[in-house]
Amino acid sequence: GSQGIVQGTYETFVELGRQHYGGDWSGKWILTAGLGGMGGAQALAATLAGASSIVIECQESRIDFRIRTRYVDDKAHSIEQALDIIQNSNEPVSVGLVGNAAELLPRFVELAQQGVARPDAVTDQTSAHDLINGYLPAGWTVAEWEAARNGTDIQRKTLMDAAGRSCVAHVRAMLDFHRMAI
Repeated sequence: GSQGIVQGTYETFVELGRQHYGGDWSGKWILTAGLGGMGGAQALAATLAGASSIVIECQESRIDFRIRTRYVDDKAHSIEQALDIIQNSNEPVSVGLVGNAAELLPRFVELAQQGVARPDAVTDQTSAHDLINGYLPAGWTVAEWEAARNGTDIQRKTLMDAAGRSCVAHVRAMLDFHRMAI
């Protein structure tokens, strides 16, 4: 699970802060996705390093688990709510944002382009390497995803194709952030 990579992720965030922010993450935040398995490490490592974070996760139960185990501090159901939590906190805070990364990352890009909310770092820890079991396609509910994973070969192929298209949207958004020098 995530406990095995908290230290390495923490060290990575500390070094990122040292190289780009003079070692001071104060008032800065990291945007990422994925709270399953090892993904939970990012939220805890960010706050330990002194940064706030918003972690997009499609399965609300994973956010709830990470809150119970104190890897995540709070939960939000909208971008606005997540931003409000980090902007009004006097200390680093991690927020699990219920939603789909392929849908929400492009919206975060739009907000950053408008100067509304610009993350200071963007990462990812979804299970995009497993298009059937690890990545919820945009526009799908978790129930539809679970049914297709356990469905016929045709349903699984449809799922894999939809997940692949969603990964493309997700990566495009990350590249948009890169072009903004984030």
